[in-house]
Amino acid sequence: MEAVALKLPMTLQERSDAPDEIRIQATWEEYLELAGQVPYNIDYYEGEIISMSQATDLHEQLIAQLITLFNNFLDDQPDYRVLGSNVKICISEGLAEFNADLSVVNGPSDYALLPSGRQSTARIKNPEIVVEVLSKSTKAYDQSDKLDQYRLIPSLRHILFISQEEVFARVYSRTEQPFQWIDTDYRSINDAIQVGQLALPLRTIYRKTALAV
Repeated sequence: MEAVALKLPMTLQERSDAPDEIRIQATWEEYLELAGQVPYNIDYYEGEIISMSQATDLHEQLIAQLITLFNNFLDDQPDYRVLGSNVKICISEGLAEFNADLSVVNGPSDYALLPSGRQSTARIKNPEIVVEVLSKSTKAYDQSDKLDQYRLIPSLRHILFISQEEVFARVYSRTEQPFQWIDTDYRSINDAIQVGQLALPLRTIYRKTALAV
């Protein structure tokens, strides 16, 4: 584990000075240990620790708007809970785990198992919705490896991508066929994103940004 730790920035300043994307070969156990030590989010996929560039204030502002919208829409449905990025999405223990920017869970959480056999309440396996805010440095990763793995989650019904560079959203929704998805793009500030029964106005999402003009 020490050899892996030496290759990974251990402070926020070190991470800010490092490249936008970091990939380091590691075991699942090494990843789990380091995930509890570094002061920023890291992912794990196919034997690599992955760290993408840190969030901007615009990224966090868009997430705050989305959390407010989801909470308002789902407030009268007690089985639904809206979770932030500190709760990890575990696709398969030992293979893939990601930090979504936002997730929505319906019902009790299905927690991932640690190598000790203990459940980790910081890792869930049954989101119904995941949301990612895209940037120049993360959009390729978010819409390739992460998207492919998200679609393997049996409980997942919708995957929402929001751009922080332009007014743009894309929703992937599972059809009645378990492995068939359809995607819909939204490009007008006057559009409302349809996520199941929810309609999320783009003007509200972008309302405090320069894009809402």
